[in-house]
Amino acid sequence: MNSGKTGSPYWSWPAAAFALAGIIVLIFATFGPPASSSGFVAALKGILEPVFPEYVASKAHYRMMPGPGSWLLAFVIGMGMGGFIGGRTFRKPLRDVPQLWQEAFGPGRWPRYLACFAGGFLILFGARLAGGCTLGLFISGATQLAVSGLYFGVVIFAVAMVTARLVYRGVVREVGK
Repeated sequence: MNSGKTGSPYWSWPAAAFALAGIIVLIFATFGPPASSSGFVAALKGILEPVFPEYVASKAHYRMMPGPGSWLLAFVIGMGMGGFIGGRTFRKPLRDVPQLWQEAFGPGRWPRYLACFAGGFLILFGARLAGGCTLGLFISGATQLAVSGLYFGVVIFAVAMVTARLVYRGVVREVGK
């Protein structure tokens, strides 16, 4: 999946785009509903429901989620598998602490792991607070050319760029290095 000309260890953008499109088509063809990453809530509902049925029945967000075994959990498992396969197809060894992070915050693994966990928690909290899934809005909304999905895609990329500038403000890198 190497781009060939540049010797980049990453997939070329056409290969990554076709892989993503194939995954989206597979999800739509096999499970029907648009993609989302709220599978952990479906799994949690499946764990809690037999033990605390009254609690699960009293919570609106558990009522609106399908139980375990739905497409949501399959999607989350698929993301993990895709990450594993993608990581194993790189042409250079994976690093637990990327060079850019190391230049900004040092070589420690645990600060990196904690920062990733905190960022994931904030994204999850925001998605649950909004009553939906941001990944589903962007990926399935944009693939259906929904204005909300396209708009959200522009906003999320802009916010990601600003966040990266703030987090890595002390690290200056040359493009292509």
